[in-house]
Amino acid sequence: MTLQKFSKPFEHLETPDCLICNSTEKKPFYQVSNRFNQKESFDLVKCPNCNFVYLSPRPTADAIGVYYEVEEYQPHQADARNAADVLYQRVRIWNNRYKRKTIEKYKKNGNILDYGCGTGEFLLEMNVSGWKTYGYEPLTKAANIARNHGLNILKSLQNYQGGADIITLWHVLEHIHDARGIIKTLQQIMAPEAYLIIAVPNYQSFDAKIFKQNWVAFDAPRHLYHFTPETMTLFLESMNFQIVSYKTLYFDPWYNSLLSAKIEAKNKKFKLLIQSLSKSLIAATIANLQSFFIKKRSSSLIYIAQSIK
Repeated sequence: MTLQKFSKPFEHLETPDCLICNSTEKKPFYQVSNRFNQKESFDLVKCPNCNFVYLSPRPTADAIGVYYEVEEYQPHQADARNAADVLYQRVRIWNNRYKRKTIEKYKKNGNILDYGCGTGEFLLEMNVSGWKTYGYEPLTKAANIARNHGLNILKSLQNYQGGADIITLWHVLEHIHDARGIIKTLQQIMAPEAYLIIAVPNYQSFDAKIFKQNWVAFDAPRHLYHFTPETMTLFLESMNFQIVSYKTLYFDPWYNSLLSAKIEAKNKKFKLLIQSLSKSLIAATIANLQSFFIKKRSSSLIYIAQSIK
């Protein structure tokens, strides 16, 4: 991989230590652009001690909110605006059913808390199946949309009463500044024999290696951390969790590759159609085929873990 020089720091940035091992050492990994403003770039660094990749410098927790206030940011959209949004929303319906079926292999029903529930579509799927659902969403706009669906959206985790049988973080952990603090808090409200389910992108996937710094799941500066199965294992073990299974999100390579192609083409339509689109289809096909045989190389991985306290 080509190592990039650090960009100049600007206001409202902080320089964190490694989330996994607390090392202050770091090496340049990639310089990646904000996909909604490609003139703005951020630096990814790699810890030489444990190989964890993360954003540094990064916007502070108080400053990062503005980077989510983008109309094109699909996870928080209530309505489809274009063909890509329609595709995203239809895939999300399938994904939510797949997530429910995956969970029900471990527990048939009970209390489920979705941390970072966004606009609440996953909780609606769980409601239909008879689960008692709770959500937490720190972004007001998305939380209000979820409440308008009639969902029980907590204003604080302190408002949660009773043990959670399942706690989910679907593409959420990579966004959280105080990741250790949140996991510790969630662990305290888990019922005995409960499961913690975390889905995050995997930069060791085939599509990530093909698109390199243009891989959409680097998503700077919204994504603060970039896990692999090895670093996720280290992180969860340090929090007294044990991974019991891995699952694949099968649509993610297609979605990630198509959006990565758009970033790579830099909005040049001819280049997108002729070069990058073909590249994305090949990358997604190979990534999905590879994930059938080597789950740990999936574009996105679901980690199913239990507390070992």
